[in-house]
Amino acid sequence: MVLVKKTLAVVWQLLIILFVSLAGDKLAAVFSLPIPGSVVGMLLLFMLLYTGLIKTDHIQEVTGFLLKHMAFFFIPVTVGLMNYWEIFHKQGIVLFASLTISLCIAFIVFRFTKLKNGEGK
Repeated sequence: MVLVKKTLAVVWQLLIILFVSLAGDKLAAVFSLPIPGSVVGMLLLFMLLYTGLIKTDHIQEVTGFLLKHMAFFFIPVTVGLMNYWEIFHKQGIVLFASLTISLCIAFIVFRFTKLKNGEGK
């Protein structure tokens, strides 16, 4: 019985994340946003977590699993980079700038979240 409850909890957490991701895709499509739907979904999830509409406990197990196995999810991206090396070689400065800017944004959001939770003081 405990296994069933745990399994249902994980499925529920995964459904929350998938629903937010799909909502981001739909918002990007409906409003013709220049931002990918997955990024809109991440921003939407951040806003839901920040406002408290979704508690971290509601998605903690699934996100822990995804973070633990994150390297596995980058394998297809790495293979794609190898297949299209010429394009990335020609556009290296633009790629480097976008990666640097997005990394800085991620650091700022992470720091802001830690400070809000009282862990970064």
